[in-house]
Amino acid sequence: MPFLLAPAPPPAAAPAPAAAKADERSAVVCVRATGRRPLTFSGALIPKKPGAAKPPGAFDLPLTANGEQCNHLLRSKVADWSLSVNTPGFTACRLAAPEYGYRVTYTATASARGLKCAQAARAPIGPWK
Repeated sequence: MPFLLAPAPPPAAAPAPAAAKADERSAVVCVRATGRRPLTFSGALIPKKPGAAKPPGAFDLPLTANGEQCNHLLRSKVADWSLSVNTPGFTACRLAAPEYGYRVTYTATASARGLKCAQAARAPIGPWK
């Protein structure tokens, strides 16, 4: 009886580099301020379960005119990020939840008509492909 050779199994997929895995667990959110009013970029972790203790990580950063303020946010299994830009006398702008693995830049403008925030750029974190 002749011996039959079974086909070799396909090679296993190469694991992703450690830097790519770390990039998927974090996001960079930047806010560029324009105008003369003092603006503040704020963020806090809001627990997913009601009644849970509020996790640390809240920040309140002043924005300078024509300057950019960035913050590195880490993904959490027990809480979600709540981000906003505010100034006294105006309703705060709520920013979208961070997109993990990306650097997102917003522009914030305070004028006589109110406070406006808009996404200006979005780019992946990590090495270019």
